Amino acid sequence: MSIEALAPYLAGPGAGLLVCLLVGAGLYKLIVSKVLPLIEGAVSRHLKQIDDMSERHHIEHTAILESLAVIKEAVTTKATS
Repeated sequence: MSIEALAPYLAGPGAGLLVCLLVGAGLYKLIVSKVLPLIEGAVSRHLKQIDDMSERHHIEHTAILESLAVIKEAVTTKATS
């Protein structure tokens, strides 16, 4: 085959499909290698913040319950006196 016979195939719809596949493969590689790790890092940081916030909430809740128990004891003691 000569170049003149191959030219329509190289410049026609087949070439467009090949370019589309190459661009799609490039975008896939870019997303998998760059974008997903960024998203994973952001989600991990967010979940760590949620875990820290939950732990602080639990500590504060415990402190509030202890304070309320002390207040209840003081009120009960004062009321019986």
